[in-house]
Amino acid sequence: MGALYNSFERDILDAPKCHPHTRVAVINRLIDWLTGKIDDKALIMWLYGAAGAGKSAIAHTIAEICDKDGWLLATFFFWKTSSERNNASRFVATIVYQIVLAIPIARQYIEAVVEFNPRIFDQSIDTQLAKLILEPFQRLHSTGFDFQNCPFVIIIDGLDECQGNAVQSGLVKSLVTAFHRSPLRTRILVASRPEIHLQTIFSSSPVQPYLSRLALSDEYSAEEDIHRFLQDSFDKIRREHALASYIPYSWPSADILRTLTWKSSGQFIFASTTVRYIGGDPSELPTRRLDVILEIQPPRGGEDLPYAELNSLYNHVLSNVRDIERVKQILGVLIVVNPTLESNPLRSSYETDVFLNWQPGETEACLSRLASVIKYNEDDDRITILHASLSDFLLDPSRSGQFHLCAESILGDNAALGLRRMRQPVKNPGV
Repeated sequence: MGALYNSFERDILDAPKCHPHTRVAVINRLIDWLTGKIDDKALIMWLYGAAGAGKSAIAHTIAEICDKDGWLLATFFFWKTSSERNNASRFVATIVYQIVLAIPIARQYIEAVVEFNPRIFDQSIDTQLAKLILEPFQRLHSTGFDFQNCPFVIIIDGLDECQGNAVQSGLVKSLVTAFHRSPLRTRILVASRPEIHLQTIFSSSPVQPYLSRLALSDEYSAEEDIHRFLQDSFDKIRREHALASYIPYSWPSADILRTLTWKSSGQFIFASTTVRYIGGDPSELPTRRLDVILEIQPPRGGEDLPYAELNSLYNHVLSNVRDIERVKQILGVLIVVNPTLESNPLRSSYETDVFLNWQPGETEACLSRLASVIKYNEDDDRITILHASLSDFLLDPSRSGQFHLCAESILGDNAALGLRRMRQPVKNPGV
């Protein structure tokens, strides 16, 4: 196993995500689960965390490790911008194809199902999994076939990027239904953002007995790793960029590295996007592109957008909100109003409900679909924006469009709200 880890570290040192030390801690725990050292009854491990926290990097690395060690049965990586990977229509077919390659003797049993019912892939996911995976495995097992040395790990990344909340939840239930009865010892790693409907399904009684969880953002502090990643990346740019001779040895300063680390807010997507923009174009000076990031110089037109990937991420998250205007009111309080309330900023959902003159619980309900970028702590009722860059996005109309927060309008509206509240007659509690 030591050689496996050494190979793993060599393979991922250059990946633009979280630093290997953080990955190794997560990988160690996941491999302990895969090998039955912990949570040996858990069919599914749910790896969840905020948007951009490095879940996909870990899922891909686990896939590489399992493939090298002969554990990998199948993978499916959802991706919101790909028409072939943003829905579940090809999910079972893709998994089944990989199973046939991994366990060739199963091919005859699976092909028999397709020959008998050529329209099997048009049926429900439950039916597809049962007919194409569970039943063929059971028939194979009845012949005396020993699955002990077969690959057993299935990895599903980006479940939240599959279209349809009900489809995502149904897929989780279908996987449990099919695989907990399988004669093949199976482990399924599911990586996603902690969206409210996924929290619900993973906490439901049909799924809970077969589940283990790993909260990436809660258990692993990434600030030091991001700072190191930025240092290593800028060192590489200074050495290898086509215009490296024009880059000062002392670039960037320690203060700038600290600023970029702080703006990353523990989310690797900000750091990796920053590095790709600064060093990704051999015809552009990295020093100038860093100035664009720091807003010292403007970008060169509409195509020179440093945070196109982040813009896409935030637009995707906000587009799934049911009542965006009320959510914008909350975000306006958190991002625009709070900085003006130096002595007593609004930190809790209760305080926000009172400030906006809403019924208790409305703020929490509105934020339920933003769990990947905003954290609500039930223990102390605190609201935390996980991405510092979210504020930059929302306050820039050229980036956020329909989701733009106009600071002047928000301050004016909330001032008017405060005046109306002051004019309301004070109720006498004794009446």
